[in-house]
Amino acid sequence: MISGIFIGVLIFAFKVSLGCGLASLSRRETLLIALSYLVLASLMGAVIGFIPDGTISSMLNAGMALHAIVALLLIALGVVTAREFNHKGHDITRRTFWVLSFPCPACLAATFLSCSFLVGLIDVASWKIGLVVGVVFFVAISGISEVLRKSHRTPSDMGSAMIILGLFYILSMLVIPAYLGAKVASTPSEMPSVNAVYIYGFLFGMVLLGYLGRKMGVAQ
Repeated sequence: MISGIFIGVLIFAFKVSLGCGLASLSRRETLLIALSYLVLASLMGAVIGFIPDGTISSMLNAGMALHAIVALLLIALGVVTAREFNHKGHDITRRTFWVLSFPCPACLAATFLSCSFLVGLIDVASWKIGLVVGVVFFVAISGISEVLRKSHRTPSDMGSAMIILGLFYILSMLVIPAYLGAKVASTPSEMPSVNAVYIYGFLFGMVLLGYLGRKMGVAQ
């Protein structure tokens, strides 16, 4: 479970790194963003003991809505970023990278929950756990961003990455609840029709987005 939590932290760090490494940011700006995650995680670890359980439950309930908002922002700004570079040669990554790199509500909730779970699993002071999570964020963001920067990708690549990540967010919203529902359902026939509607709707949405992307010049 501890390994799974840290893998989840690394996935969010990779999301942040995509914005820092593929946008036209300096190393100093990237390090400042990485440092902000270290500070936020440390603060979360320090205040975990003062947060009531009801608040954590509310965060979980609001997670799906926040997930959807972030997914739509990623897709919309990804389309704009790729289209501006492909059609006009404009690099607007400094104006759109924030949806990847800035601490969004979904990322903050995931960081807080990661610290909370680790506090329950490890007999260590919560502030130390927050510091460790923050250090993992800092090292991963700094290192992955540097690798991506040296790959010399174009702004169109960042736009495409944003679109793919947004679609992945939407897919996770469909698959994870369906999987959890299947695990707790008493019979396998309780939810199949609803899941089928979501899955076919998602597939249709992907085809539609691909068509619109080609028409708008996102994909050549």
